Amino acid sequence: MIMELTVPRLIVSSYKGKSGKTLVTLAIAYALNKAGFTTSLFKAGPDYIDASLHGLVTASPSRNLDYVLMGYGIIERLHKYSRGSDIALIEGVAGLYDSPSGVDEYGSTAQLSKILKAPILLIINGERINRTAGALIRGLRQFDPDVKFAGVVLTNVASRQVDKLSRIIEEEGLPVVGFIPRDEELENVFKYRHLGLMHAREVDKGLLMSVIERASANINVGAILKLAKEYSEPVKLSLNINGPVPIIKGAPRIGIMAGRVFTFYYPETIEEAYTLGNVKFIDPEKDGELGDINILLIGGGFPELYAEGLEGNRALKSSVRKFIDGGGYLYAECGGLMYLTNSIIYNNNEYEMAGIIDALTIMLNKPVGHGYSSARVIKDIPIAPRGTMLRGHEFHYSKLVLKGNYEYALEYERGVGVNGKDGFLINNAYAHYLHIHPYTYSVLSNIVKSWSLNSTSQP
Repeated sequence: MIMELTVPRLIVSSYKGKSGKTLVTLAIAYALNKAGFTTSLFKAGPDYIDASLHGLVTASPSRNLDYVLMGYGIIERLHKYSRGSDIALIEGVAGLYDSPSGVDEYGSTAQLSKILKAPILLIINGERINRTAGALIRGLRQFDPDVKFAGVVLTNVASRQVDKLSRIIEEEGLPVVGFIPRDEELENVFKYRHLGLMHAREVDKGLLMSVIERASANINVGAILKLAKEYSEPVKLSLNINGPVPIIKGAPRIGIMAGRVFTFYYPETIEEAYTLGNVKFIDPEKDGELGDINILLIGGGFPELYAEGLEGNRALKSSVRKFIDGGGYLYAECGGLMYLTNSIIYNNNEYEMAGIIDALTIMLNKPVGHGYSSARVIKDIPIAPRGTMLRGHEFHYSKLVLKGNYEYALEYERGVGVNGKDGFLINNAYAHYLHIHPYTYSVLSNIVKSWSLNSTSQP
């Protein structure tokens, strides 16, 4: 079926990373919602954290739009998840023209803007800048004339700067549709750590909403809606009405390890879990037993930050070991892989983990694996048969020091993993560093199929 993407849309971007894209996106969404408009939020690229914060403001999941992993499927995704909205607000990735390779536009926010025919709402950080803001605007617009700019939001500005900067920017032909004053408390809430901002499950929600409300006070909602409607152009898309239906016998009981430790789950993964079986969430710091489950998911997250609590919960670690020894199906990514090792060394302290994989996890100060990755499955595993190509991304500051001998399941064509290879299979438990979006490959439905085949083959 051929349709058109017509929802008014804006992409929030800047000339460099760490310029306040998430803050501005949240402030605009808050202002729109307060004014009675329905906003759908999206995040460019594969990021989990920024998207999780989006959900606190709109009370609905934010979706990833990643051209590298999803191709032109991003158009269908934007259409599907923005239906009924007054505006779709998309938070860009990195700087506007920055890309994974750094030499072409592939995977950049600028490319996304052109594919989606969505105009750019540019952020200008007002710290120590005045007339140069005009040069930035002019240069960014001339660099690629096919990228359309709609307006500007100023951040980190003193009140005395607003009129001066607005005049300079508007002389370049772009309206200033909002500003966020310099605010020490706001800066503290949105400070960075090694993987970016804090995830929604880890922040003080009351404090976050308070600073977002303050940040939204000077957002011109009417002007933003007008720009989105004026500059967004229709995009043709083909809808795949009849998607694949997994052939599964029985409804598995699916455990998802979550809490504040394991937070890296795409909303589609959780939604798929509810579709395929009965879902139970498990807090690895508080819950002592897995309970009666067939499949366990352990996503990425920050086990190193909460390692003391994980170490102290010996009952749950014992329950995980019994589950795996008994043939339970498990899938773990990155932080989940770390939890399955013998221990984690972080800030010169060693913390005991589940001890499923005979290895030591060491946290480093710089990324070990960072960026888009692709790996070929070289032995049959519960999530995929041999020969399958898995595509996703890595973002880990840890490395494994193996003590046991393991036959790896993945061989990277692009990426790092453990040492160019990855993937540990113990009975029916499987873990690797790679993060996989379910749009690219449905890990969960495949592991459920493996469980279904195994359970129905038993006498």
